Amino acid sequence: MSNATRLIARTALLDRLASLPRTGWLLRGVTDPESIAEHSFGVCVVAAALVDDLRERGLGVDGERVLRMALLHDAAEVFTGDVPMPAKSAALAAALHAVEERQLAEELSPAELALWREAQAGASLEARVVKAADKVQMLVKALVYTRERRGRLAEFWENRANRRDMGLELAREVFAELEALAAAEAR
Repeated sequence: MSNATRLIARTALLDRLASLPRTGWLLRGVTDPESIAEHSFGVCVVAAALVDDLRERGLGVDGERVLRMALLHDAAEVFTGDVPMPAKSAALAAALHAVEERQLAEELSPAELALWREAQAGASLEARVVKAADKVQMLVKALVYTRERRGRLAEFWENRANRRDMGLELAREVFAELEALAAAEAR
């Protein structure tokens, strides 16, 4: 298969993320929620800001690697859909990961698969940026939907796991600000 053919096939495959809604929003009564692709775009926007902040603080971080991971972090959901956290038991999460790994190994390049694995593991600084960006984007979207009165979203704010800052100061600051904004909306 030529590089051009692979690029077309991979792009077409990942394009399906644009038509897959984020299930957590649907389960909480949000009509016409963001797609997985829209979420991934938002994660990239947040990740870029986190990279800039880390660099301003004097930390070396590979911004291209972060953005590549952010683009691919939910790629497996093209096969499994978006299974929300409350539905994921440890056994289900392990089974999903095995399926995702197998499917992605057939579709992504070895370099892309390695980035996806790194993002899932969350051990490197770059992967921690993506993990924090994922949660920041989700809570910013929860704030947007809260302001629009588009669902039952209290549990997003009550669940401390939704505020995993991954040791990043700006993420910690953003979560504190989001909590204050959400509390003001609740009044």
